[in-house]
Amino acid sequence: MSEASLNSKLLCEAIGTFALTFIGAGAIITGGDTITVALAHGIVLAIVVTATMNISGGHINPAVTISMMVVKKIDNQTGAKYIGAQLLGAILAGLTLFLLLDGTAMAVNDGMGTPAPHSAISLIGVIGVEAVLTFLLLFAIWGTAVDPRAPAIGGFGIGLMVGVDIMMGGSLSGAAMNPARWMGTWLFTDMADMKHLLIYWAGPVIGALACSLLYHNYIMRPEDEDAKLRDHDA
Repeated sequence: MSEASLNSKLLCEAIGTFALTFIGAGAIITGGDTITVALAHGIVLAIVVTATMNISGGHINPAVTISMMVVKKIDNQTGAKYIGAQLLGAILAGLTLFLLLDGTAMAVNDGMGTPAPHSAISLIGVIGVEAVLTFLLLFAIWGTAVDPRAPAIGGFGIGLMVGVDIMMGGSLSGAAMNPARWMGTWLFTDMADMKHLLIYWAGPVIGALACSLLYHNYIMRPEDEDAKLRDHDA
C-alpha cells in the first residue's frame, strides 16, 4: 500500500468520524428527542459509510477496526493508524462544538452530547447493553458490507441498525457503540466519572469481537469452503 493510498484512507476515517460525532452530538445538544437523535446518528453514519466504503472500508469506529484486526481483515499497523484517525476526527468534532458553543449553559447541561448511562443500571449492566448493541451493529456491518454475498446497499443497513439501537438503548446506556464517538465530546466535559472509560471501550469492543469472530468463523467461512469445493468439482 502506497503512503498516498494510506493517507487517503486515514483522511476518510477521520472525516467520517468527525461527521458522526458532530452531527450526533449536535442533535443531542440542540435538544433533539430520542427519535431525532437516533435518526441523526443513523442517517449521517449511512452517508459516511457509503462515502468511505470503497476507500477505507468505512470503519468509522475503533471497535469495528479492532475486531477486523483480530479476524485479519486489516493488518495491525494499519488498524492502529485507523484508530488514531478515528479518535482525531471525533476529538476535532468535540472541539468544534465546544468552540461554537463557547462554553454556554447548553453545552454544560447536555454534557456536550456525550452518551451516558442511566444511573439505575449497574456497571456490568451498562457494559452488557453496549456489548449487545454493538454486536447487532457488527452483524449489520458483516451482513451488508464485509461478506462478499452482501447486497449492494451501501451503508443504508448499517445506519438503520445504529438508529434502532439508539431508539432501544439510548435511555439505558447512551447507546454509544463507538469509543471514538463517545470520547470525542467526553474530553470537553468535566470527565468526573472515569468508569465511563471502561464502559464505552469495553462494551463496544466486546460486542464487536464477539460478532466478528462468530460471523467470520461460523457464518462466512462455511460458505467460503463450499465455494472452494464447487470450484474444485468443476
